[in-house]
Amino acid sequence: MDNERNNPERTPDPNRSAMDTYYANRNAKRAAFRVNIEGLDNEPPAYVPKNAAARPNTQQSVVRQTRPQSSSARDGVVRQPNAASPAQRSAAAASRPPRQVQMPQQQAKRRKKKEKHRGYNFARGLMITLMCLIFIGILTAAVSSVALSTINDILAVNKDGGTTVSVVVPENSDFDDVFDILCSNDLIHQKFLVKLFCKFRHYDIKRGKPVEYVPGVYYIESDSGVEAMLEMMKVNNNTARETVRLTFPEGWTIAKIFERIEKYNVCTAEKLYANLDIVGKQFKFYTKIPNKTGRYLKAEGYMFPDTYDFFIGEQASSVLKKLFGNFKSKWTSEYTQQAKKLGMSVDEIITIASIIQREAKDSTQMKEISSVLHNRLKNSATYPQLQMNSTKEYIDAVNEYGLFNEVYYSIYLDAYNTYSVTGLPAGPICNPGIDAIKAALYPADTKYLFFCHDSQGNLYLAETAEEHQRNTELVLFT
Repeated sequence: MDNERNNPERTPDPNRSAMDTYYANRNAKRAAFRVNIEGLDNEPPAYVPKNAAARPNTQQSVVRQTRPQSSSARDGVVRQPNAASPAQRSAAAASRPPRQVQMPQQQAKRRKKKEKHRGYNFARGLMITLMCLIFIGILTAAVSSVALSTINDILAVNKDGGTTVSVVVPENSDFDDVFDILCSNDLIHQKFLVKLFCKFRHYDIKRGKPVEYVPGVYYIESDSGVEAMLEMMKVNNNTARETVRLTFPEGWTIAKIFERIEKYNVCTAEKLYANLDIVGKQFKFYTKIPNKTGRYLKAEGYMFPDTYDFFIGEQASSVLKKLFGNFKSKWTSEYTQQAKKLGMSVDEIITIASIIQREAKDSTQMKEISSVLHNRLKNSATYPQLQMNSTKEYIDAVNEYGLFNEVYYSIYLDAYNTYSVTGLPAGPICNPGIDAIKAALYPADTKYLFFCHDSQGNLYLAETAEEHQRNTELVLFT
């Protein structure tokens, strides 16, 4: 052992640990063995443990030998077969690359870099987490807003009330058309979801067929749900409601008919006027009515006088459809053929019938009065004006309802006053009954050109102006 301590080649470095010394000795033996066999070329570098120089050695290494030492070993000489000389070992050691030793400054810099990278990763992770939370919050708020809006459209839970929106439903509108109209008027906000709900609940189908909607102007409260809005526009949507029976006598004007309808809480006159033209266009006869200059109402004359059953609070379009529909059912193809034989249109026949209705005391006088009108129209060169008091009285009667101002009063009076107008007035002056219509189509065969009534309603007819003058004096002074 003393020899081993005295041998400088075997003395371990005091800065190495026992394990480092062990590996150093093992590598030296391997290197010497390889040099002995292969020579000094391509000698592999000795194994240097990582950070071996960074760990100081506080104790001497101990070399353990399991075999009994020979005498030569005790003398400090370790003999190996073909062992390299010390000079060769020194040259091999010199050819090895120097060990890389990390200084404390480098270690601190590396540690600082790791800590900085670790802090950056933490900040980036925190930022991603916050962004995910914000995105989830925004998404949740958006979904909640859409869900609440959809529920309001369907059930009208929190809709703002107090606003009435007028909606026009054209003819032949189906579910998709009506739904789009409601959306365009801001009555439905979540179009896709609400429409999907309506399809799921089969609001667009009734008894296996597409739902039909009554065209017209509807006044819808903005706080109504989608089901209520669609239901009010359907055909035959009046179920289990109170009804009222109203009778409109022959010769009433539209203004007077609408006044009675409003009085019994069926519908307001304003809504009826708003729907007149829309509902009228559903009927072929209405589309053929000419728009004469100064005509007050195109529908006047076509609200057939009769007894009707209405629902309280019924839609204006439904009311008008009953009135127009009744006229359509009463006017037959026979009447159309007879009007053609007379060389007149349907509107001209209804205009004559309205004058007959207003001038005759009862149905027994109608055909004779009709003959006077037809005779004067045939002799328009001699008798250009019909000179009927009822035509002037029509404008005065309508004006009592305050439906037009003085300017329009003058325009309408000029268009209807048959003391100044050549031929027929601009349109019918009332809504005639079936007797007056038949009288207009089938006048009596006479040559009368004049007529007048006494205070009891008796009729006086004349063929000449002189005879008519005598009849007038008789009526006035008797």
